[in-house]
Parts: sequence; C-alpha cells; structure tokens
Amino acid sequence: MSEYLSKEEIKQWRSSLEKITLEEFAKRLGKTLKEEKQTRDIVDLVLKSEKSSSAMSVEREQCPKENILKVAKKSVEIQEEKMKEDKKESVFSSLKLTFKKPLTQREQAVLEHFMQNKNQVVYAKDLATILELPTDYVYKYIKNLRAKINEDVLQNATKGGYKLNV
Repeated sequence: MSEYLSKEEIKQWRSSLEKITLEEFAKRLGKTLKEEKQTRDIVDLVLKSEKSSSAMSVEREQCPKENILKVAKKSVEIQEEKMKEDKKESVFSSLKLTFKKPLTQREQAVLEHFMQNKNQVVYAKDLATILELPTDYVYKYIKNLRAKINEDVLQNATKGGYKLNV
C-alpha cells in the first residue's frame, strides 16, 4: 500500500459530496499528497524557509540568516533573468521591428543570431547548431519569422543562406 494518494483516490475525493479539502481526505486515509507545488514567489519562499528552519531546533540561530541569503540569491537570479529578457526586448526595439504575433524561444534565438550577424549571410547549418536541431527543421523557424515580422527584412542571400537587412 502506497503512502501517497493514488489517482483513483483523488477521483473518489472529487466525486464525494463531502466538503473537505484534499489534505483532510488524505489524512483520513492515513496518506499524504504526492507532490509539492513549486513557486518563484519570494514571499512563499521565505515562508517555506521559515517553516523548515523552525523544524530544526538545533540550528535555529543560523537558519534564518542562511534562508534570507538563499531567498536574496534567488530574487537576484530572478531579477537577472528579467533584465536579460528586457535587454532582448530593447535589442528588438532598437531594430524597430514590429511583430504580428509573439515569438517562441527558438524563433527569438534565430532572430538574435540574425541580429548579431546583421547584413551578413547566415546559413541554415549555423542556425541548426544553435538550435541543436537537424538542418531540415531550421527552415520552419525562418518561415515563421518571416510570417511574424511585419517588415520585409529577412531575405534570401544570392549564394544561399539568409540576410537580415536593417
């Protein structure tokens, strides 16, 4: 017998007419919930770290400081990710390109490579190594980029490859 709730037991809880939480239902059966939801919210991270530090009575003096440092590091990492995204958006806006639809991550990677090699020929094999895909799959992303960019800036080069003319 498993210590976690099974899918069938969760379905049974959903179909029951009793108004109890899933945690109460699991406790009634003597089981626990299988997965804990992950969060990036700083408040939740701090509260979670405080709960775990209060459980360790021996290291109570050091844990809050360590937890605050961990939370601070995580918040710095999140802010750095946001800054990278903002930087990408500013690079896109500096080219004065407008898009009909939002770009996927791979399309953004392809466009970034084109921007780094502005007015130079870029070959599909180079894009394939960046995307870690076979060369045949790269053409789909080029086609999607052309469809999503309002301006006609992505053009075929004369001896093969593509150019971003801005």
